[in-house]
Amino acid sequence: MTEDKDINRLAVQMLRDYDAHTPGTPFAAGLRVSTHEAYRLQTRVAQLRELRGERPVGYKIGCVSSGNQQRNGLSHPVYGRLWSTEQHANDVTLAISEFAHVAIEGEIAFSLRQDVSLGDASIYSIAEAVDQVFTVIELHNLVFHSDHPTGAELIANNAIHAGVVYSSGTRPPATAACTELTVALDGRSAEHWFDRRWPDDVLLAVPWLVAELAKDGQQLKAGQIILTGAWGPPLPLERPGSMEPDDRLTGWADLDGKVQSGERQLVERVEVVSTLFGSVSASFSSLK
Repeated sequence: MTEDKDINRLAVQMLRDYDAHTPGTPFAAGLRVSTHEAYRLQTRVAQLRELRGERPVGYKIGCVSSGNQQRNGLSHPVYGRLWSTEQHANDVTLAISEFAHVAIEGEIAFSLRQDVSLGDASIYSIAEAVDQVFTVIELHNLVFHSDHPTGAELIANNAIHAGVVYSSGTRPPATAACTELTVALDGRSAEHWFDRRWPDDVLLAVPWLVAELAKDGQQLKAGQIILTGAWGPPLPLERPGSMEPDDRLTGWADLDGKVQSGERQLVERVEVVSTLFGSVSASFSSLK
């Protein structure tokens, strides 16, 4: 699939699917693409979104951990676009009907006060360009149709990004500092990380993003927001009514006692807490 007409046709279908909360139907029909073609698709869908009035506001980095890369058959991170229509304030309530198999990740994001150029893209130079830092809940449509590896499908579907919920912003630390990060589902800890360093660990993949964007003549700009990537896998917020013991969904182990056989369980409240950058929460409703 290298013809522009194929890219255009598929991009129209993929945007239609995204709007209908049924992402990636071409992949369900057998489409397989290279990483290069996947980014071409993502870019063309982005152009269509801009044409209808949506505004790109930054980028997300995904698959920064080796575990997430291995799950998708990758040896490197990925990136996607953030959109003006999918930015949410702290303590928002969201309807799960607006997503497809909604899942979340807790991570750190930042906004830029100045441009970042390829010639000056070390972690410490990027830290100097940071305006505000946020604790965020990244929202996902956790849908894959391809057999493993799923990396190209992930990229084509904008790295399965479906929005982001932000804490209040805070100024970045003036010197190196450490944070803990906890993700809680309905008040119970699902993930926890210790001693993650600012800026070294938090901004680790951002120089990679700068280099990737430069390949297409793009750069990080003042005012943009960057999601730095999650340290664990996406956590599904819906659990099937019955699960085999060896078929658990990540993040549900501590909630099993609340679920009776045959019930379908929905996480109604997510909170992500950074000891350095504050907390963010969101509620999820099954009502339309």
